[in-house]
Amino acid sequence: FRSNEYKSYLSRAWLNSKDIMLGIEIHIPEMDFEGQKLAEILQYIILGISGLIGFIYGYLCESFQQTFYVVATGSFIASMVVIPPWPIYRKNPLPFHKPTVTPAPSGKQKSNKSSKKKN
Repeated sequence: FRSNEYKSYLSRAWLNSKDIMLGIEIHIPEMDFEGQKLAEILQYIILGISGLIGFIYGYLCESFQQTFYVVATGSFIASMVVIPPWPIYRKNPLPFHKPTVTPAPSGKQKSNKSSKKKN
């Protein structure tokens, strides 16, 4: 790719959630705002519970390593629950309008700069 083509491709890829790769149209679902709120709440609950359980279990075993394992497992579970756009996070989609294309102005516009000479 040339630099401008690459920038154009990136802007289209970020603006559109549809992309065509190898002739296959790919649609990446996105979370809505209510889904993001739910995901954040679930993340705090899962991490808080795993942190509390990890602390208690590590204290009883007298091992920080066990605390780390429990908290790391809780972090992995929270990531698997929160990061993918599961259907539970897409229940309230926003109604977007269809994009409108405005035609480019035809003809060349004259510049409004006056040709004044500096003294």
